Amino acid sequence: MSRKCCCICKNSYPIIRGKLDFLKARLREFENERNEAREWGPSYFESPINKYLLNKRLTVDWERVENLMAASTGEKPLTRLGKFRNRETMPDKKELDGAIDGILRLQYVYRLKAKDLARGILDGVDYSTQLSADHCVDIARLALRDQHPRLAHSWLIEANDRLTGGEKEEQLKPQILALLVQAKKELEDFRGMKDTYQELIGIQSASEEHAKNYETLLNALGEKALLNESKPILEHAPIPEDGEQVGEFQAYSLTCSGHWQLTPKEQRHLRCGYVTETHPFLWIAPLKAEELFQDPLLVLYHDVIYQSEIDVIRKLTKNRLMRATITSHNESVVSNVRTSQFTFIPVTAHKVLSTIDQRVADMTNLNMKYAEDHQFANYGIGGHYGQHMDWFYQTTLSDVAQGGGTAFPQLRTLLKPKKYAAAFWHNLHASGVGDVRTQHGACPIIAGSKWVQNRWIREIDQSDRRPCELWDDSLATYAQILELNKQNEAIAASR
Repeated sequence: MSRKCCCICKNSYPIIRGKLDFLKARLREFENERNEAREWGPSYFESPINKYLLNKRLTVDWERVENLMAASTGEKPLTRLGKFRNRETMPDKKELDGAIDGILRLQYVYRLKAKDLARGILDGVDYSTQLSADHCVDIARLALRDQHPRLAHSWLIEANDRLTGGEKEEQLKPQILALLVQAKKELEDFRGMKDTYQELIGIQSASEEHAKNYETLLNALGEKALLNESKPILEHAPIPEDGEQVGEFQAYSLTCSGHWQLTPKEQRHLRCGYVTETHPFLWIAPLKAEELFQDPLLVLYHDVIYQSEIDVIRKLTKNRLMRATITSHNESVVSNVRTSQFTFIPVTAHKVLSTIDQRVADMTNLNMKYAEDHQFANYGIGGHYGQHMDWFYQTTLSDVAQGGGTAFPQLRTLLKPKKYAAAFWHNLHASGVGDVRTQHGACPIIAGSKWVQNRWIREIDQSDRRPCELWDDSLATYAQILELNKQNEAIAASR
């Protein structure tokens, strides 16, 4: 698509001589980026920065080129360009905003720095992509709109650092300072807000409206702007101390980023070994199991699916993926809480799915008769699923370059994606009551993509596999149950 658009613009040179310099500069920039993408190959699109740049190039930037060509001399090439854009599936402004949302989500969840992101460095990995001051302003503007003033402030500081003088600086500087005023106001840095306003009205290109707003600000703040010192603004809120109350999303973010995790002392009871007892066949081919948590049980099984089976699954899901939804007011709706694509396929669609179900039954010792259809999901760059509850088995069908783990905030455990491995946990107590400790969320993809297969196993017809206890196990922890067993044994022995 990008190559075709470039060719159409190149052919329009002779008929728009008066605006040729601008068009040549834009075209040169587009071609450089396209050549870079061609050199990288498919891996170019594994970076969220590159994804954003491509969306911007095919939306806002091409719209400017179209406006330039809108004069009568440019009608013919503009018509050709319009026909091409109508024929092809081109990104729109909504997708551009989605790409920026993805960058901001990564920055917040993994506590990344705007300075590093602007240089193409994602969580320590250099993708050799640079953002301009223009790009930084675009990201800051969306961060302010979505009420992320700390992130917006960091992007505006980076945009200011990237100004190189000339006409571009004259145009961007007032925008940067005006947005900085908004960010500092949200962060209650009144002295910094006043100082930034002073710098803004001192610029020749600043409008008279800024001067009027400055006077209004001084009258509104009074001595507050004079007495308060400008405070340093942290890009991310401080990591909370042990025992400090945190919000649900913050807990999820701290788990995804690895700042919340079990101590070695807490991990010392976890085991790994071979599972053989759930089916006679496993004496020949035991399952490799690794405990990640004991109560509630969270297990990772290694090497439980073959590449040949993954190839069959890919063929079954081809051209069937759709945007994932969440349930709201008894209907399915698209939401930023869940940004992925998925499809459901019945077990009868292919014998491979029946084979996988038997393997799941061997692993979990549960009846698969009433399990839901196989769900296959793909999480692209920035793709995530906020905290939710379900009782299921999940197989990872691909390696993930960076990010993409599954966070269990209440367990302080991060399940990292590993190809051919499968994770299982109970989200219900044996009594059938939901176990809120298994609340979890899919962490955003930093680079690459994640393919997973999910099996939701119903509690129906499991009474012979996982019977209810004589007490409500939802009211007692595993340790309490063990203590109760010991007491019962002691009472029985004394009789």
